[in-house]
Amino acid sequence: MVQNPAFSSLGDDEATPIERAPRQRDPDFFLSRLAPSTLAALDEAQQADVRAVFADALPKPQPKIIDIRFVINLIFDRYYVVLFMGKDLRRQARQRPTWLTRLSNLAVALMLLVSMNLFISLTLGMLMYLLKSAAGIDLFPGHLSDRVESL
Repeated sequence: MVQNPAFSSLGDDEATPIERAPRQRDPDFFLSRLAPSTLAALDEAQQADVRAVFADALPKPQPKIIDIRFVINLIFDRYYVVLFMGKDLRRQARQRPTWLTRLSNLAVALMLLVSMNLFISLTLGMLMYLLKSAAGIDLFPGHLSDRVESL
Protein backbone atom coordinates (compact mmCIF):
# COMPACT_ATOMS: atom_id res chain seq x y z
CA MET A 1 0.00 0.00 0.00
CA VAL A 2 1.42 3.38 -0.96
CA GLN A 3 0.76 6.59 0.91
CA ASN A 4 -0.41 9.47 -1.23
CA PRO A 5 0.91 12.76 0.18
CA ALA A 6 -1.83 14.68 -1.62
CA PHE A 7 -4.43 13.14 0.72
CA SER A 8 -2.93 14.74 3.82
CA SER A 9 -4.23 18.17 2.82
CA LEU A 10 -7.72 17.04 1.81
CA GLY A 11 -10.80 17.64 3.89
CA ASP A 12 -13.54 15.03 4.16
CA ASP A 13 -15.75 16.83 1.64
CA GLU A 14 -13.03 17.37 -0.98
CA ALA A 15 -12.50 15.07 -3.95
CA THR A 16 -9.64 12.59 -4.06
CA PRO A 17 -6.80 13.17 -6.55
CA ILE A 18 -8.22 10.40 -8.74
CA GLU A 19 -11.53 12.26 -8.95
CA ARG A 20 -9.86 15.67 -9.51
CA ALA A 21 -7.50 14.46 -12.23
CA PRO A 22 -8.51 15.33 -15.77
CA ARG A 23 -10.25 12.41 -17.36
CA GLN A 24 -8.47 12.73 -20.69
CA ARG A 25 -4.85 13.73 -21.01
CA ASP A 26 -4.33 14.02 -24.72
CA PRO A 27 -1.54 15.82 -26.61
CA ASP A 28 -3.57 19.05 -26.74
CA PHE A 29 -3.81 19.03 -22.93
CA PHE A 30 0.00 18.99 -22.64
CA LEU A 31 0.45 21.59 -25.38
CA SER A 32 -1.93 23.91 -23.52
CA ARG A 33 0.36 23.66 -20.47
CA LEU A 34 3.27 25.20 -22.39
CA ALA A 35 4.04 28.85 -21.86
CA PRO A 36 2.17 31.00 -24.40
CA SER A 37 5.45 32.43 -25.71
CA THR A 38 6.84 28.93 -26.32
CA LEU A 39 3.63 27.82 -28.02
CA ALA A 40 3.65 30.95 -30.22
CA ALA A 41 7.24 30.19 -31.27
CA LEU A 42 6.18 26.84 -32.74
CA ASP A 43 4.71 26.81 -36.24
CA GLU A 44 1.93 24.40 -37.26
CA ALA A 45 4.31 21.69 -38.50
CA GLN A 46 6.29 21.77 -35.25
CA GLN A 47 3.08 21.64 -33.19
CA ALA A 48 1.92 18.65 -35.25
CA ASP A 49 5.27 16.92 -34.61
CA VAL A 50 5.03 17.60 -30.86
CA ARG A 51 1.43 16.29 -30.85
CA ALA A 52 2.57 13.11 -32.63
CA VAL A 53 5.36 12.57 -30.09
CA PHE A 54 2.93 13.09 -27.18
CA ALA A 55 0.41 10.74 -28.78
CA ASP A 56 3.08 8.01 -29.05
CA ALA A 57 4.37 8.61 -25.52
CA LEU A 58 1.00 8.67 -23.73
CA PRO A 59 -0.43 5.35 -22.61
CA LYS A 60 -3.54 4.24 -24.41
CA PRO A 61 -6.36 3.31 -22.04
CA GLN A 62 -7.25 -0.37 -22.24
CA PRO A 63 -10.16 -2.26 -20.71
CA LYS A 64 -9.22 -3.94 -17.44
CA ILE A 65 -10.41 -7.32 -16.21
CA ILE A 66 -10.09 -6.09 -12.62
CA ASP A 67 -10.28 -2.40 -11.70
CA ILE A 68 -10.44 -1.95 -7.93
CA ARG A 69 -9.85 1.47 -6.35
CA PHE A 70 -10.58 2.44 -2.78
CA VAL A 71 -9.37 4.75 -0.04
CA ILE A 72 -8.55 3.69 3.52
CA ASN A 73 -9.25 6.49 5.99
CA LEU A 74 -7.24 6.24 9.17
CA ILE A 75 -7.27 8.64 12.10
CA PHE A 76 -4.15 10.55 11.06
CA ASP A 77 -3.75 9.70 7.39
CA ARG A 78 -5.46 8.45 4.25
CA TYR A 79 -4.15 5.73 1.96
CA TYR A 80 -5.35 4.62 -1.43
CA VAL A 81 -5.22 1.19 -3.00
CA VAL A 82 -5.45 0.58 -6.74
CA LEU A 83 -5.45 -2.86 -8.34
CA PHE A 84 -5.59 -3.31 -12.10
CA MET A 85 -5.39 -6.50 -14.07
CA GLY A 86 -5.52 -6.70 -17.84
CA LYS A 87 -3.60 -7.73 -20.90
CA ASP A 88 -0.04 -6.40 -21.02
CA LEU A 89 0.26 -4.30 -24.18
CA ARG A 90 3.41 -2.39 -23.24
CA ARG A 91 6.24 -2.28 -25.74
CA GLN A 92 8.98 -2.99 -23.22
CA ALA A 93 11.33 -5.84 -23.94
CA ARG A 94 10.52 -8.61 -21.47
CA GLN A 95 12.58 -11.59 -20.47
CA ARG A 96 10.94 -14.89 -21.19
CA PRO A 97 10.54 -16.80 -17.94
CA THR A 98 12.58 -19.95 -17.60
CA TRP A 99 11.01 -23.34 -16.88
CA LEU A 100 12.11 -23.00 -13.24
CA THR A 101 10.37 -19.63 -12.92
CA ARG A 102 7.19 -21.01 -14.47
CA LEU A 103 7.30 -24.05 -12.19
CA SER A 104 7.78 -21.90 -9.08
CA ASN A 105 4.99 -19.53 -10.15
CA LEU A 106 2.69 -22.51 -10.64
CA ALA A 107 3.62 -23.92 -7.21
CA VAL A 108 2.95 -20.58 -5.51
CA ALA A 109 -0.36 -20.17 -7.33
CA LEU A 110 -1.46 -23.66 -6.31
CA MET A 111 -0.45 -23.06 -2.69
CA LEU A 112 -2.42 -19.80 -2.67
CA LEU A 113 -5.47 -21.51 -4.16
CA VAL A 114 -5.32 -24.37 -1.67
CA SER A 115 -4.79 -22.06 1.31
CA MET A 116 -7.62 -19.72 0.26
CA ASN A 117 -9.90 -22.72 -0.30
CA LEU A 118 -8.99 -24.10 3.14
CA PHE A 119 -9.54 -20.73 4.81
CA ILE A 120 -12.93 -20.19 3.16
CA SER A 121 -14.04 -23.76 3.87
CA LEU A 122 -13.04 -23.57 7.54
CA THR A 123 -14.68 -20.16 7.95
CA LEU A 124 -17.94 -21.34 6.38
CA GLY A 125 -17.84 -24.59 8.38
CA MET A 126 -17.35 -22.76 11.67
CA LEU A 127 -20.06 -20.24 10.79
CA MET A 128 -22.52 -23.01 9.96
CA TYR A 129 -21.60 -24.87 13.18
CA LEU A 130 -22.13 -21.71 15.25
CA LEU A 131 -25.47 -21.04 13.56
CA LYS A 132 -26.54 -24.66 14.18
CA SER A 133 -25.53 -24.42 17.83
CA ALA A 134 -27.29 -21.06 18.26
CA ALA A 135 -30.48 -22.48 16.72
CA GLY A 136 -30.35 -25.46 19.10
CA ILE A 137 -30.17 -28.05 16.36
CA ASP A 138 -28.41 -31.22 17.49
CA LEU A 139 -27.46 -33.42 14.54
CA PHE A 140 -25.56 -36.00 16.59
CA PRO A 141 -25.82 -36.87 20.26
CA GLY A 142 -23.23 -34.98 22.32
CA HIS A 143 -21.10 -32.05 21.25
CA LEU A 144 -18.13 -31.64 18.97
CA SER A 145 -15.79 -31.30 21.95
CA ASP A 146 -17.06 -34.65 23.31
CA ARG A 147 -16.32 -36.30 19.96
CA VAL A 148 -12.81 -34.81 19.84
CA GLU A 149 -12.04 -36.02 23.37
CA SER A 150 -13.24 -39.53 22.52
CA LEU A 151 -10.76 -39.78 19.65
